[in-house]
Amino acid sequence: MADYPFTTLYPHLGVVRLGEGQSFVIADIPGLVEGAAEGAGLGVRFLRHLSRTRLLLHLVDAGAAAEAAEVERQITLIEAELRGYDQGLEQRERWLVLNKIDLLDEQRLEALRRDLGERRVGGRPLFTISAATGKGCPELMGAVQQWLEGRNQNTQHGEHHDTVQE
Repeated sequence: MADYPFTTLYPHLGVVRLGEGQSFVIADIPGLVEGAAEGAGLGVRFLRHLSRTRLLLHLVDAGAAAEAAEVERQITLIEAELRGYDQGLEQRERWLVLNKIDLLDEQRLEALRRDLGERRVGGRPLFTISAATGKGCPELMGAVQQWLEGRNQNTQHGEHHDTVQE
């Protein structure tokens, strides 16, 4: 974590432990650049990692994208890269996570949440976090755990959904 783009240069795997018998693996991949699906940067290598996941968490820097239109632009760019690499990835479950909320005052953050809610950014769940302070992270990780447990129950009952975790 740092205050400049592309801090993450290589994919990192980690285990999130929430309690007795509650854990999951999460992958942190570097940000994608426009043209990643065609090989720009190391995009194809990074996109390959997404194929092995069930849920995608799309992190957007709230400090740099403090307007809903900019968040939408970033989402559209990532969706195009996912589609360009593998159309199945675009269909995977994806959540929007606004990071660096510690850089916004409460009024600006609420305005951004409201605008994104009104625009219904892809109808996806929206989480706000600060990786630096930890604010919102327990709620996000708890929601991921619940989602995974729900998917595991559906799979055990004969339903199978090929979705992603990232």
